[in-house]
This record gives sequence, structure tokens and C-alpha cells, in this order.
Amino acid sequence: MKFFDTVEMAPPDPILGLNAAFKADPRSNKVNLSIGAYKTDDLQPLVLAAVKKAEHQILTEGMDKEYLSQDGDPEYVKRSIKLVFDIEQDNIFGAQVPGGTAGVRLAGEFLAQIGGQVIYIPDPTWANHNHVFTRAGLKVASYPYYDTDRREFTKSRMVEAIKRIPTGSPILLHACCHNPTGIDPTPADWKELSTAIKTQGLLPVFDFAYQGFGQGIAEDAMAVRYFLADGHQMLVANSYSKNFGLYGERTGGFYVVTTDPASAERVKSQVMRIIRANYSNPPLHGSRIIATVLASDALRQEWEIELAVMRERISGMRRALAEGLNAGGSSVDFSFMYKQNGMFSYSGLSETAVNRLREEFAIYMPTNGRLNVAGLSPKNLDYIVEAILAVL
Repeated sequence: MKFFDTVEMAPPDPILGLNAAFKADPRSNKVNLSIGAYKTDDLQPLVLAAVKKAEHQILTEGMDKEYLSQDGDPEYVKRSIKLVFDIEQDNIFGAQVPGGTAGVRLAGEFLAQIGGQVIYIPDPTWANHNHVFTRAGLKVASYPYYDTDRREFTKSRMVEAIKRIPTGSPILLHACCHNPTGIDPTPADWKELSTAIKTQGLLPVFDFAYQGFGQGIAEDAMAVRYFLADGHQMLVANSYSKNFGLYGERTGGFYVVTTDPASAERVKSQVMRIIRANYSNPPLHGSRIIATVLASDALRQEWEIELAVMRERISGMRRALAEGLNAGGSSVDFSFMYKQNGMFSYSGLSETAVNRLREEFAIYMPTNGRLNVAGLSPKNLDYIVEAILAVL
């Protein structure tokens, strides 16, 4: 008997599949603007100095490699809660998870377990959100977030949509550096959204993957911290892949803000069971790096300086791209890019233009025109500008 003859070939992942195609492309002038990973001006991966020093300290201390508990390293969780919320409260449960995606998946499974049926996600959003929540057992619906014609956040349409979402439903929010658009609500917008969500009786679920990549560590946490102060119960998934450059270490967190310590303990008991049935317990090395850096004033300061350098490089390359396209006589005014935050830019390029960039110029990005600004550098900027102008 042949057990697997009926298994169908799955389509490639829209992002990881592009990365594989890029690696297989033999052209020497190829440019990867697809996968969300930071690169230096020399287009090389960056291992932060603070991370290297923390790893050296860990090795010097000769720590063991024993299993962590389901919810991870307590010191790591404590310091992560402080970084995200700027406060420690006994009504907040936190767990270490294997990267931001695992945090989102854990949120989905927990919501499905406590009776959630439909989660409302922004249109557009990270391509993997729909797949993760569906696999977790939820149905997915969307609310308007971005006005494609005006290339801006559509607050009024989002608020009106919130008023129509059934009470008790979870609603997914990007805490900062919205993926794929790069357009975030203003602090005033977030306060209005908080009121609308509370009035409608919805459960906020924050995906917080880019803290420090937008405006700063505290500034990027504004929405999460304001919702906490405004009395929301909520779920938060965060990631250290980008702001610590720990992509392959798979280090993130999952947090549940409840009404009281007793509720937090009950939530903990159920989340621990979900973790046990999924991956049992999280990996060790990344959490030790984070805990070591955040526990040291010197390493914390060095990390914040390095993070600011990354943030400023991304901002500078975004501005240089927009200026180059406008100076080149583009029929499109790319000044809208100046309003974008974080690693990604919604370029507005059509699927046809994106396909031409890949086929004719070996420039890779998803078909929705979302490009990774961190993949730009002084070495490839002129080539990319000329190519985009050619396909426009």
C-alpha cells in the first residue's frame, strides 16, 4: 500500500518561497527585498556587539543545558514583560515562546480553546496571519486598515468596522511598524481606537514584532502600554528576531493581561497545557542572551545604541529610495514613503511591475509590492531606482 500517493504538492510560501528562488538565481546583480531580515550597508547579516558579549558571558559562566519549564526562563519573562509593558503586574501572565510566530499561534490556540470563533485581522496584514489563525482553529475575517488610493491609514473606516464586530470577538492589531504597509496609527489614533474597541467589548490581540524599529523602544510600545493603562484585557505576542537580530534563535514572548492574579493563574494553567502539547518547552540560548543584555546596564545601553543605528539606517534608506524615484521623473510621487515606519514599505508597485523586476532585473519582493527597506544599501540603491523607474 502506498500511503502518500494522494498527498498534493502545497504552494510555496509567499515569502520563504521567494527567498529560496532568490538563492537559486545565478545572476550576480540579484537583490533580495523579500524576507524581513536586517542587513548592513554591505548587505551582510549583523550580529550585535551586545549579543556577542552576552554570549561570551554565558559561555564563561558555564551554564547548563537543562530543559526549561513550559513557560520558559523566569528571568527572561520578567524582563520581557518590563520591556513590553514598562510595568510588572501580577495580573499579567507571560511565557517565553520560540519566536513571534509561535506567540501568534499560541494566541490563536488559546482563543480557540476559550470559545473564540472568529478573529478580525487588518486588511492588509502579514501574509502568515491568516494561515496561522486558521490552523489554530479560528475563522478569520478582516477590517479595513489601509487606503490604497490615498496610501494612508484609514482610521475612520476602521472605527466604523469596529462598531460592527460582534461583542466578545478578538481583534488583531499591529503594535508598530505595520507589516506590510509601514503605516501606523498616531498616538491620538490609538487612543480613539482604544475607546472604540472597549466600547464594542472586543479583545485586543497585539502582534509586536518590531519594537525599536519604528520610533524607539518606548514610542513603539505606546499602543500596548496605553491599552494596558486604559483597562483592556488583551493578548500580546512579541519577537526578538528583529530588534536583537536573533532570527535563527527563535526567541519571543506571549503575554495575557487579565483582570486579577487569580485569572492570570488560570490562564497560565491552560497555556502551559497548550505549550506542552505543541513543543513542550522553548529553546534556551536566545532567552539567556536577552536576559543577560537586559540585566546589564552597560549591555542594555550598548544594545539600545545599536538598535538606534539600525533604525536610522532603515529610515535613511527609505528616504533615499523615495528621493531617488522622485528625482528620476517617476509618474508616481513616492513622498508617501516618508510617513512609513519600520522595516517594510508598501511601494504601491503592481504585481506586473513586481514580476518584471524579478524576471528582468533579479530584484525580488512579494507580489503585493511590499519591500524590505533593510535590503537597500548605497551599493544597490541606484540600480533598484533605475529598475523601478523602468517597470513603471
